[in-house]
Amino acid sequence: MKKYPTNQQRTSEYFEKFNREKTIKFLIENSEPLILDVGANSGTSLVEFKDWWPAATVHCFEPQKECWLDLDEQLKKHQTSVVINQCAVGNVAKSDAVFYTHQINTGVSGFNKINVQSKDSIYLNELVTNSPDAVAQYEQSLNHERAVRVIRLDDYLLEKKIGHVDLLKIDTQGFEPQVLEGLGDRLKDVDVVISELMFYDYYERSLTFSDIERFLIPAGFHLYDISHIAKNPMNGRTDWVDVIYINNRLRSKDRNA
Repeated sequence: MKKYPTNQQRTSEYFEKFNREKTIKFLIENSEPLILDVGANSGTSLVEFKDWWPAATVHCFEPQKECWLDLDEQLKKHQTSVVINQCAVGNVAKSDAVFYTHQINTGVSGFNKINVQSKDSIYLNELVTNSPDAVAQYEQSLNHERAVRVIRLDDYLLEKKIGHVDLLKIDTQGFEPQVLEGLGDRLKDVDVVISELMFYDYYERSLTFSDIERFLIPAGFHLYDISHIAKNPMNGRTDWVDVIYINNRLRSKDRNA
């Protein structure tokens, strides 16, 4: 077993060998993985996945019509290896769920309202301090309701006759627990889960590790990596992280030194 004099040296060697792509590809050996991209937005993750695995099949889920044109361009490029679903994913299937959009950008839209009393929002703090008259205008740009269709992933896997999922990526602005719950018993058929986890009060709902682990741990997953940490330069807190959980079937790959 290799020994390291300091944690800094150990971490330094890690960065010489690994990044987010290399870590995920280390876990997923399949050169033609099946991927569920929940919260696909305009296709940034889709492009990334297809760059990593050109032969991957990616099922995208995105309820915002503003993103569909960009996703359709990727569909034209990749044809049958990309499936675009113009809907959201959750724990209750319905045709008219309330979804909140904002004039900021499509990446912050979701099922949770932006908190207009946030103490962690850098932009709101600057408005309050430097331009209080603009606060009302900012608030008016937020939390516009629209109705979107929601499906459960266990229903989707059954309909598409999908027996195994190599990678599930979730980026749904605080709706991640509902996405996991919507897999039901089929969560055990997933190998790797990548999820955003938001701790700050930018939205009216924040999360903790227990919110997603109450689904992941019973399904046989354990935390493998925190692949990104977003720090708040205003108050020193951690705003959000990207986490990687792996099914215990892959535990043989967990080579701790």
